[in-house]
Amino acid sequence: MKGYGSITIKILYVLCAIAVLALVGFVGFHQPRALLWYLVITLVGIATLPITYELFSPLPDRGYAFAKTTGLLLWGFSFWLFSVLGITNNNMGGILFAFLIVLSVSVWAYKKQKKGEIANWLGKQKTVLINVELLFLFAFFLWAFIRGYNPEILGTEKPMELAFINAILRSPRFPPLDPWLSGYAISYYHFGYILVGMLAKLTGTSAGIAFNLALALVFGLSAVGAYGLLYNLLTKKFSGEGNEQDRNAFAAWLAPFYVLIVSNLEGILHYFYNKGVFWRTNQSGELVSSFWTWLGIRNLDTPPKLPATPLVSKFWWWWQASRVVRDYDFKGIDKGDVINEFPMFSYILGDLHPHILAMPFAFLAIAFAMSLFFEKQESEMRWLGIRLKIRRSLFWFSALGIGALSFLNTWDFPFYVALFAGVYAFFNNERDGSDIMWKEMVKDFFVMGFALGVTGLLFYLPFFISFSSQAGGILPNLIYITRGVHFWVMFAPFLVPILGYLIYMWAKDKTSYRLEDGLQKTLLLTVFLFILMFLLVLAIALLPLLRGLNEKAAMASHLFLTSMAAPNWRAVIIEGFKRRIVHSGTFITLFVIFMFAFTLLVGKNRYHTRKETRVQKDANGFALVLILLGGLLVFTPEFVFLRDLFGYRINTIFKFYFQAWLMWGIAASFGTVVLVRSLKGTLAIAFKVGMLILLGATMVYPYFGLLSKTNGFHSQSGWTLDGTAYLKSSSPDEAEAMAWLKQAPLGVLAEAIGGSYTNYARMSTNSGQPTVLGWEFHEIQWRGSAEKLGSRHQDIERLYCSNQWEETEQIINQYNIRYIVVGDLEQSTYMPNGGSCSMGLQINKFEQHLIPVFRKDHIVIYLVNN
Repeated sequence: MKGYGSITIKILYVLCAIAVLALVGFVGFHQPRALLWYLVITLVGIATLPITYELFSPLPDRGYAFAKTTGLLLWGFSFWLFSVLGITNNNMGGILFAFLIVLSVSVWAYKKQKKGEIANWLGKQKTVLINVELLFLFAFFLWAFIRGYNPEILGTEKPMELAFINAILRSPRFPPLDPWLSGYAISYYHFGYILVGMLAKLTGTSAGIAFNLALALVFGLSAVGAYGLLYNLLTKKFSGEGNEQDRNAFAAWLAPFYVLIVSNLEGILHYFYNKGVFWRTNQSGELVSSFWTWLGIRNLDTPPKLPATPLVSKFWWWWQASRVVRDYDFKGIDKGDVINEFPMFSYILGDLHPHILAMPFAFLAIAFAMSLFFEKQESEMRWLGIRLKIRRSLFWFSALGIGALSFLNTWDFPFYVALFAGVYAFFNNERDGSDIMWKEMVKDFFVMGFALGVTGLLFYLPFFISFSSQAGGILPNLIYITRGVHFWVMFAPFLVPILGYLIYMWAKDKTSYRLEDGLQKTLLLTVFLFILMFLLVLAIALLPLLRGLNEKAAMASHLFLTSMAAPNWRAVIIEGFKRRIVHSGTFITLFVIFMFAFTLLVGKNRYHTRKETRVQKDANGFALVLILLGGLLVFTPEFVFLRDLFGYRINTIFKFYFQAWLMWGIAASFGTVVLVRSLKGTLAIAFKVGMLILLGATMVYPYFGLLSKTNGFHSQSGWTLDGTAYLKSSSPDEAEAMAWLKQAPLGVLAEAIGGSYTNYARMSTNSGQPTVLGWEFHEIQWRGSAEKLGSRHQDIERLYCSNQWEETEQIINQYNIRYIVVGDLEQSTYMPNGGSCSMGLQINKFEQHLIPVFRKDHIVIYLVNN
């Protein structure tokens, strides 16, 4: 423990080490495959270290914190690509062959270094190495421990995610079979599930256990990714030698805490609401509250039930924190859910969704941009005849890593291309310290954005060949405004340190900066977004005037107005301006952030003879870049939103705010450390006390949320990581049927069809056998329309209900069905209803013409003898 500073820090490390040992012992004893996953990913990180050492050479940690994520990315990419090209199969041989590719690249990177260089560097970096490994060990086993008390893969999107994992495990090669639309490959960004399937197949882990281990793994990789970013920024900001390096290594734990644990303020508000605070009884005996009515968070604006039920016993109360923002149409009617998830909510919920699977790779993308930002050497390369001033290896690996986001969580891809291209534009125009040439900077931004974006997409081209989506362009946002109070409830833990940091940085050297420069650039950005919004309005309004498109175009224009419940364009535009004036809190907050951030990043030195523009080419500069891009992500949905099947900001807020949370989490943790170390006297005390109170308020949500979700860390059936274990007690006969299907030869199965977020498609979900049609609306979302679904729903109904074997056999042949399931769900779904199922389910025809290969109590599986 030499060199770790104060006795307090030493004690904290000892306590952390004890907690880690206890967690590892408990989890490892109950589920040894958790240890196996940890060992595999640790070995991958070791094998990849020479690559990250080369790629992240400008960074103090040489990419050590990102080695595991980088290795997993390269391994998974090689495994997927060689399989989809038909070179290898989805089996152990393909997995090991892909790992050999990673080792080969690592040997290449190792040979580029001087003999003994990496070993010497490792010997000098014991502090950061110990912290990274301790943090990963702690985070991985901590979340595995938590998942063991609530492992069920049940409800919300979990069945879909389990279906993907099982389908990937069963697919002979890639692209993997769609488990819910037989005859087709998955049409959804599914690279994360391939990574999970690869680890599960390598370690012999069932999908039910792999699901929960994957959540723990992503939590651990995200923790060290956030840690690495803050450590590098702090070491660039402050001296990295001796005790200062130890201080930075310890302080960097703040980043994973901010990003993963800190939550929005809905939790503490919900606590007060549940206690009846700010409610009073009026003359009619009704509970009323001007505060909760003004706050306007759904379900918190109606009277609570008193006396209060303890918050921990209200299982779903924590859901509301992900629905703070509300959108209202022209008539003031709530449009429904607007998703504003943040990491702690997502991990408590436990969905293994793409935005969670992509988190470590988002931090890796930021690391690539950071490496470019701090690059010192001048390098050049040619790309399709375009001259790029960048290291060849950094460009290609950045394209591979950032491009992976298009396959992991497609919405994230343009954000990180923009981050990298923006850093490149600044980097290129500040290389010699001269004044920024704005035209050149804009040119460089688009050149790099195009080069990186195209290259990144080309790496994953086989995926995009068959990919379709519900996303269909950009729509103007005229009336859906995020109220300032909702914005602050969502982001207050980051807004306070970010604003404090910006004002402090400006105030300590305000004579060198012209605040009007930042004001000017903020106004230009605002005007640009307004112009973009109104150009889109003009385009939609003029659609009916286009020749040859009159009827269809007029309908599109009418439907857009109808979606807002607006009578005409004039009325909705006026209403939009009224709302922006009345609910201006978000606009004002972001305007102030942009003004200070622009001033500090590219403000003009008022005393320089040339008044040249200067870029902050230091840790402060990169933090400002993250602040600006995060701000742009939350500002843009105030003017435009992405067109999908929902017609309002439900997914735009979700995707944009979540990435802003990651960027602002890093920037806020950096700003907090800077302020704690820099402020003196009363200001220092006020800031520390204020942040302790604020962070304490944010801890209400994870504390009560975890207690609620895990039933106070108690499980009647015992601790387990098997997310499908509950089936053995709730549906033992169906669990056996699923197990039988899981080991049966691959084939299309028929089962009852019903709505999303139900128990329908349960056989395909838990076995990996593709069904004719699973959750119907999910397939429509993934494919952008119902075209490919055809008449499957009606055909399966006829399959079960027709009393004519010829008709049944025709449907079996049409979809190449091999297994037909008849259980309680089929019996209850296909009851006599007067339609095509007027006589109810006809089981006799199956008994007469098919082979019952599985029969247990209330369920039978019939085999089609083709």
